[in-house]
Amino acid sequence: MKTLNNKIYITYFFYIFITTVIYLNFHLYEFPDKYVYTDWLINYEGGFVRRGLLGQIIFEISNIFNIEISLIILYFQIISYFLYFLLFIFIFLKIKTNFFWFVIIFSPILFLYPIAELEALGRKDILVISLFLIFSLINYNSLNSLILAFICFFSLSTLIHEITVFYIFHYLFIIYVKNRFIIKQKFNYFYFFYILICILSLLYLALYKHNFVVIEDILKSYNYEDFTNESGSFSHIKPSLESVFLKTINNISLVPIIRIILLIFLSLFPILFFNKIKEEYVDKYFNLKNIIFASILLSIPLYLLIFDWGRIIYINYNFLIIILTQLFIIKIFDQEFLDKKIKDLKKIYKVLMFILICLSFSPKILVTDDLSSFPLYRSVIKIIKISHI
Repeated sequence: MKTLNNKIYITYFFYIFITTVIYLNFHLYEFPDKYVYTDWLINYEGGFVRRGLLGQIIFEISNIFNIEISLIILYFQIISYFLYFLLFIFIFLKIKTNFFWFVIIFSPILFLYPIAELEALGRKDILVISLFLIFSLINYNSLNSLILAFICFFSLSTLIHEITVFYIFHYLFIIYVKNRFIIKQKFNYFYFFYILICILSLLYLALYKHNFVVIEDILKSYNYEDFTNESGSFSHIKPSLESVFLKTINNISLVPIIRIILLIFLSLFPILFFNKIKEEYVDKYFNLKNIIFASILLSIPLYLLIFDWGRIIYINYNFLIIILTQLFIIKIFDQEFLDKKIKDLKKIYKVLMFILICLSFSPKILVTDDLSSFPLYRSVIKIIKISHI
């Protein structure tokens, strides 16, 4: 059964990856005007700017090797998605896969989302997720190496996209779990100091140094026609947090809030229903409900600052699932409890759960958008249509 499950998962990942590559190539016709590309083009030619590191690397590679920037971006995107899927395949080969993981893997807000909602495809989010995934999977032999890895991965991810700052809980949680259950070393005060200095330095760059960037110099470095301060992602460089917050608040109504609550409930239901942490590890703070509650609570600022609520759900769910896979790998979850839950659940309920959670609908990218129906089916239809163009 495990071999069959693995074949299904690998086939599914292969389909999504191939579809992703096809769409990424297809989108090259919209370079550089498409919003996704403008985000990748932000560099340091006008001074330090948030999310500018990757753009500067791409800019330098293009100048040194005389390669088209659009192709470099495409290579980065394809490599990022390949690494992302490869690492998840590695994870699912290490843990016992079953109906619970079947529902998680086929969830429309996890692996399928970028090709179900193409506005989310090719964004830097995939790098933010992949860096956290790599950080979580490394086997650390000491607390020193773990903290050093945190500083490197968290800093790199934040300089690629500042949204990483809102996932500090997930990074710190991995540090806590790795140290408590594997490394088992005393967490001295100077580790807190290193972590604090890292976070404060990144906040200083993002909230202060960023204000002095000259956007016009970034635009001039590319010499693209019709490129202005208001082109795509460049329009989001200068606005203050207050203006961004007000823009989001002014577009929020009761309906999208209900939609987001429904989607969060559906995505979390199988996790809460099928799983529990082993009794010997549970305490007042360390339990599954608290982990999920903290993950949701700390993501609320993102919903108030970012218009792309679909992306937030997608990134949040990826980070949460990465944490859960790590807890399964180090055997923190009660596997017998999970097996019994699956065994006792009637087949009709399994079918209904799979249809409702995996096949019915997914969030569109913007807070003002309605839900998208039948995401897996529509993704197949779209790729068939493109293949005939």
